[in-house]
Amino acid sequence: MLLSNISKILLLFSILLLSTISLSSQEVVDTVAEKAEPAAVNTNATNYTDSAATEKFKKVDKVVLAMKKRNKKVPILAKEITDPFTTKEEKVRALFIWMTNNIGFDCVTYHNKKTPQANLSYKTPEELNDKLNNYYYNYSMLVLRNKKGVAEGYSILFRELCKENGIECQLVEGRASENKDKIKKLRKRNNFSTNHTWNKVKINGVWYYVDVTWASGYCNKPVKRFFKKYNAYYFLMPVDNLYTTHAENYRFTERRNHPMEDNRED
Repeated sequence: MLLSNISKILLLFSILLLSTISLSSQEVVDTVAEKAEPAAVNTNATNYTDSAATEKFKKVDKVVLAMKKRNKKVPILAKEITDPFTTKEEKVRALFIWMTNNIGFDCVTYHNKKTPQANLSYKTPEELNDKLNNYYYNYSMLVLRNKKGVAEGYSILFRELCKENGIECQLVEGRASENKDKIKKLRKRNNFSTNHTWNKVKINGVWYYVDVTWASGYCNKPVKRFFKKYNAYYFLMPVDNLYTTHAENYRFTERRNHPMEDNRED
């Protein structure tokens, strides 16, 4: 029975690797007929504003934007950013603003696809969990050191910073595109290729989407140059009101965050 369960876990995780840990391309095909799309990049220079959120978090933003830029480990940095604040909502805002202000999109890595790879061979679920946690932590530190990353790196760093603050945060797998009509059509389908990773966080029992990558700025069309420009639209968005530019692949998101649950015996 143990061997049978392990075999099932290995099979599931081989599928999971295609949708998540094969990070070099961030391109996943979930149907035979569909061609994978290039990794999603925000090339829209439009500046969205959210006057209500700007006013609500005015003091938080001021404190975070005045923080000195220092190279620190994730646990230390996570606490330093959020220590001045008390509520989870304020802490999430502080982490969001810090990242949009300090992390840029890595155009070079986008093209050469040289992102961290993980050795995820394992004998037990516990070993796999440990390796995943190490992988996520090491990747987040790489983004911090370089002060830049692709969407996968942004999302993992945000997840790790939230984790250190006891804030429940997940990675979200899906498709992002400035073609909103295409996104509407995708939302009616169960299976589609994914090209983007973002986050969702739980605050006071409610889940919200957060896309730190697209909030931090935009790239030119060849994706050769990144322009830092804060985009308020991609802050907290209720999960029942997803961004018009995004479509979540719920099955892939579930696998990403709970790789073992599909292996439990009925």
